[in-house]
Amino acid sequence: MLLGTALAAAPKPSRHPGRVHVVQGLTAHQTQVLFLTDTEAAVWVTATAAEEI
Repeated sequence: MLLGTALAAAPKPSRHPGRVHVVQGLTAHQTQVLFLTDTEAAVWVTATAAEEI
């Protein structure tokens, strides 16, 4: 699904897991994201808030 319909063309998809395209203005940027379960995300946020990571 392409939300930035004003872009001339959709960027080529990446074969790397966790790579997505984020549209900012009229430019698409490749970005690395985390795929976490709800439990993993809760542990990560808690540890980050406590500065344990």
